[in-house]
Amino acid sequence: MTAQPHADHSGPAIERTFIAVRAALPAPNVSAFDAELAAITHADVVDLAALDDFLTGWWHIAIRAAGDPDDWRRMHTEAEQIRSGRRSAGPSLAEVLARRGARR
Repeated sequence: MTAQPHADHSGPAIERTFIAVRAALPAPNVSAFDAELAAITHADVVDLAALDDFLTGWWHIAIRAAGDPDDWRRMHTEAEQIRSGRRSAGPSLAEVLARRGARR
């Protein structure tokens, strides 16, 4: 058995650097990126593991958003509609799994 890649990264090539990731983010996400980075880097001692996790997480977001910008906007629009109560959140995961189990 050989190791296989985790995911297909055939989407847009975005360097895994702070500058490249921030530049690739949709405008509405940049302030959250900046705020989270500031919180990590303004600590008395910078946690390098947290900084690496931060960059990795935002890099995945940048790739996902750049891969299908329309879908990214649609997802955020739907999330806002659910938060504001203009749209039902739909069934819970437990309900969906229960239904699937009942069909088997």
